[in-house]
Amino acid sequence: MSDQASSFKIKIIKNGPYRVIGDIPLRKKSQYCSAYGEPLEWIDGGELEHEAGSYRLCRCGKSKTMPFCDNTHLDIGFDGTETAITDGPFGRDLDYYGPHDFMVTKHTRLCMNSGFCVLKDTDFVELTEQSGDPLKKARVIKMIEDCPSGSLTYKIEKGGPDVEPDLPMEIADTYECTQYGEIRGPIWVTGYVPIDRADGETFIPRNRVTLCTCGHSRIKPLCDGTHRPLQENALRRQAREQKAKQVQDSQTPPEASPENKKSSLTDQISDALKRFKDSFHKDTD
Repeated sequence: MSDQASSFKIKIIKNGPYRVIGDIPLRKKSQYCSAYGEPLEWIDGGELEHEAGSYRLCRCGKSKTMPFCDNTHLDIGFDGTETAITDGPFGRDLDYYGPHDFMVTKHTRLCMNSGFCVLKDTDFVELTEQSGDPLKKARVIKMIEDCPSGSLTYKIEKGGPDVEPDLPMEIADTYECTQYGEIRGPIWVTGYVPIDRADGETFIPRNRVTLCTCGHSRIKPLCDGTHRPLQENALRRQAREQKAKQVQDSQTPPEASPENKKSSLTDQISDALKRFKDSFHKDTD
C-alpha cells in the first residue's frame, strides 16, 4: 500500500456513521438488469458531491440525506454493535471445480445476495463445471468480478492465489433492481481501503467490501442482504395498495363537475315547471 493510500481510511463511529477520512471518491452505481430482473452488470452513475477531505455516510438507514449521515442515529438510539469477523477466516467456504485447475470459492459469510451469480438459464456452479468452454468461463468470471462483497473468488491454477479484478480505491452508493422497482443497496468499498472498527481493530484490507446501510445486518458493519427483503416487502405493499385503489376508483362513479351539476339542476327545475304547467292546464280543463 502506498503512502498516499495509507492516509485514506474508513473509521466506524460507535453506534454512529462511517467516517471517510481522505478524499476517497464517492460514486453512484446501479445494477443493470435483464427483462427477467437478473443483474447483469454495474452502471456507473457518476461521482456524488461530498465534503472534501472527510465525510460521513449513514449506517442506521434512517437519514433524510442518504447516503450521508444527518445525525438521525442519535434520535433513534441506533445500536451499531459490530459482530463481523475482522481477521478471517470469514466462515464456511465452498469450493467448486472446473477443468484445467479452474476453481471458484464461495465465502458464504460474506454473501449479501446481490444476485449476479444466478441467472434464468444458469448459475455460477454450472458455468464453473462447464468452464472448459471459453465463453462459459468468461461468463462465470464476469459474475464473480461483479460480486460486490467478494463472496465469490476464483483461481486459475491449483494452489494459486485468488484472482481479483483491478478496482480503484473508491466508495459507491449502490442501487439494486427488484421486480417491484429499484432499492438502495449497501456501501461498496473497493481498492483495499482500510476500515477501522469503533473499538480500534482494523479489518484485513480487502479489494471488495460491502457495508450495511439499512441498520439491520446481523454481521455489522458488513452487509448480509437484510436490506433486500425489507425494501422489497415495502415496495410490494405499495404496489398492492395502489392496485386496490385503482380497482376502487374504477368502481366509484365519477363525481360530476360544477358545470354538469349546474346543468343538471337547471334541467330538474325545468322539468318541475313543465309538470306544474301541465297539471294547471289539466285542472282548468
